[in-house]
Amino acid sequence: MRQDPNRQMLTGLLKSSAAARCLDQAGRALTGFARNARGNIAIMFGLTMIPLLVAIGVVVDYNRASSVQDKLGQALDSAALAVGSSIETDTDILEQIARMYFEANYPELAQEVGGSLNVSITNSTISISASADVPTVLVRIVGINTVPVSASSEVTKEMTGTEVVLVLDNTGSMGSGNKIGALKLASTELVNIAFGDQETPELLKFGLVPFSASVNIGSDKLNSGWIDTTAASSYHSLNFNSAANVFDMYDDLQDKSWNGCVQARPAPFDTTDATPTVSNGDTLWVPYYAPDEPDSTAASEAGFWYANSYVGDEEPESNLNMSQRQEKTGKYSAEWVGSSAGPHFNCQIAPITPLTNSKQTVLSAINGMVATGSTVIPSGLAWGWRVLSPAAPYTEGKAYTDDTNTKVIIVLTDGKNDIGSGQNALPNPNLSWYSGYGYVAQGRLGTTNMAAAHTELDTRTAQLCQNIKDEGILIYTITFQLSDGPIKDLMRNCATKVENYFDSPDNSTLQEHFQAIGKELRNLRISG
Repeated sequence: MRQDPNRQMLTGLLKSSAAARCLDQAGRALTGFARNARGNIAIMFGLTMIPLLVAIGVVVDYNRASSVQDKLGQALDSAALAVGSSIETDTDILEQIARMYFEANYPELAQEVGGSLNVSITNSTISISASADVPTVLVRIVGINTVPVSASSEVTKEMTGTEVVLVLDNTGSMGSGNKIGALKLASTELVNIAFGDQETPELLKFGLVPFSASVNIGSDKLNSGWIDTTAASSYHSLNFNSAANVFDMYDDLQDKSWNGCVQARPAPFDTTDATPTVSNGDTLWVPYYAPDEPDSTAASEAGFWYANSYVGDEEPESNLNMSQRQEKTGKYSAEWVGSSAGPHFNCQIAPITPLTNSKQTVLSAINGMVATGSTVIPSGLAWGWRVLSPAAPYTEGKAYTDDTNTKVIIVLTDGKNDIGSGQNALPNPNLSWYSGYGYVAQGRLGTTNMAAAHTELDTRTAQLCQNIKDEGILIYTITFQLSDGPIKDLMRNCATKVENYFDSPDNSTLQEHFQAIGKELRNLRISG
């Protein structure tokens, strides 16, 4: 706590032996003059001025000392905050930082008043104090040359009730120019800044949601109760010509099992945090299963091109058109012949890491990210929200009503929503890549037009941003090596405030921005 010198300074000035003697002598002299009718009026007036000047001097020098003390405290607060937000750990460097900020915020103190600065750094607390001797102006006449003042400030570095989820673009474009490597480095620095030297802080948790065309929640969630294992969702069998159960198809398919990716729920549940319930199949998540698309020979003869053919089309069945070939369920027991992606096409990303206070767990998850697939931002945002939520499917987050806890989402993208070929429809009846929203031709986005589908993905991104902010969650957004204006506007508007949006044109700027966010997340408090 800062020390208030007001009473001490005033008492010290008035009780000074020189001042007291002066006032006492002046008082006795005035009493003598009053008894002597023949006293000289001029001398009497002159002696009367002595205690008056002393009293004025006390007030003037007291106010001056009080002003110095206030400036001293302000400079200390600035120095303490600078040390607290620094990522440095060397004590000597931290003391240099403290002195630099202290002198920068009150340079005249060292020049006019002088003084000393003391810095004490423990595991979680920075304590800084300073003292100075303020030269007097008027009470020098009674032998008081300086007035001592002092102040102190303390900053606690400990994170207090903070939950952070990184929602990070892991799409194929992040592989160009080693952008994924730059993202890993920047994210690692942010985590290290936030955790500091604590490996498992009690009040700080981080989660990670890599996203591309969908999100991988982890194959260990199969029996969680919120995966559609019974084909109860209206979307479960949408891609096939019979009421197929996706898990039966995984069982039939050789050398492939569900990797943990899921489809988006039917609207409006895709943009909400509604709790999944068995009684409503559309609140459950359907396992991701990209259909086997028609073989290249038959497709090219029909003037089409497909990207994901991985089992035979059960030839000869030339009477089947392309859509029928794709939807036929019987072929999935055939021998594996094609792409390694198969039913995981466009979603071969690392799984979600739920909220944890283990720094090493978060760092390992960041290091395990891979760049693959196309961009569906709302899938990442929706699952970032669900990881923070106190309700199922994830329950590690604290209640929204906990005033001692802050929830934060940091979302980064290097591109616009894109489920086609450069925003254009693909040359086949599906019109798009397969994603968490199926094929554009199925109309799950309310349209079968590719341009309108991308616009709808932007609209759902904006809706999710608003829904998340309405829960009191703080959103930071980052665009990375982007020239597109509309996506920057979308991300800027998504952030809680404009200062929470960061545009990073290159790797070094990205690193700087993550460092800045990491420092903000330390949630420093001045105790005093």
